[in-house]
Amino acid sequence: MGKPADLGRMGSLRTVVGIVLLGFVLFMALGVRGSFGGSGHALGAATTVTIISGDVQVRHGASGSFVSAVDGEILAAGDTVRSGDSARAVLTYFEGSTVSIEPNTELAIEAASSFTDGSTVVVMQQNIGRTWHVVTKLVTGNSRYEVRTPASTASVRGTTFQVETDGERTVVTTTEGTVVARVADPDRPGRTVDVLVPAGKTHDQKKNARPAPAAAAPQPERTLTLTLNGQDSLVIDSEGRANGIDKEGKRRIETPGAQLVKTADGKLQIVLPNVSDGRLEALVGKIGGGEVDVETTVEDKGSEPVQVDGKVQTDTSGQGRVNLDVNRTADGKTDVTQSTPVPGSVSPSSAGSGSGGKRP
Repeated sequence: MGKPADLGRMGSLRTVVGIVLLGFVLFMALGVRGSFGGSGHALGAATTVTIISGDVQVRHGASGSFVSAVDGEILAAGDTVRSGDSARAVLTYFEGSTVSIEPNTELAIEAASSFTDGSTVVVMQQNIGRTWHVVTKLVTGNSRYEVRTPASTASVRGTTFQVETDGERTVVTTTEGTVVARVADPDRPGRTVDVLVPAGKTHDQKKNARPAPAAAAPQPERTLTLTLNGQDSLVIDSEGRANGIDKEGKRRIETPGAQLVKTADGKLQIVLPNVSDGRLEALVGKIGGGEVDVETTVEDKGSEPVQVDGKVQTDTSGQGRVNLDVNRTADGKTDVTQSTPVPGSVSPSSAGSGSGGKRP
């Protein structure tokens, strides 16, 4: 006889299994959103580090030790990058955004995820140093890109901006688009105030202070503008940072504050602020080969612009190079010269990769 009891136990087992399965489904559907916002199922998302120069270190996980980074190394949420004196690196996120890490900076990746609904979430914690962000346009309302610092949080939806902090004060400067600087309100615990920082503005916020207003960003001490009629062209600054359009057609904007402009007549302008004395290199491209016009203009604040025009002969593959030397003379004026690189000479694009960086 005993069958009714056995059937009852089987029914109870089915019920328990059903509840467990339902809980698992709900966890997968909702739990992965976590505290970072995303919607739908989280997908793996890798971040690549490219070493430009100097001592760049990484720590995998919060409890690990810092070790020398390897060029092209894959990072994930929970990892931290640290740069030493004169060290620079570029992080490239899975959705195309890049972060230029300047010397003496520490940046932790708190979240880096994509979701099945197309949304992406990138969240970083920066406690010290300077970073430059070139953010791809976020296409869904659930997407987020944030840089958290002790004094404020910078939140964007597709823009270029700089974050500099010493732990007690954070300065956010916007070059393109608009950044939302979120500041804790000391007069209302648990509440925050959003300060809009549009292009050309800066936000200087002290830790635990009342939200400061945005103000006009300071003008650069020197601006270099390179105008070319070759669209696939890059300028490598004296620190080894690349700016322009590479051979794959991708935009590269690694120098803080740099801009790419397409002129009315179809030329490419690469604008670099605060260029120091030294040598830059232009890598120009032209389909089918031939000459590329190169116009270099350097303007020091308060002085008349200095302009130098030249041409670069590309090879059969359509590639060419030209050196740009910028130096301030004894009388305080700026001297600009263009020259063809000597075969076998060391250029910023290779000298800037002393730690193995994959420069153009």
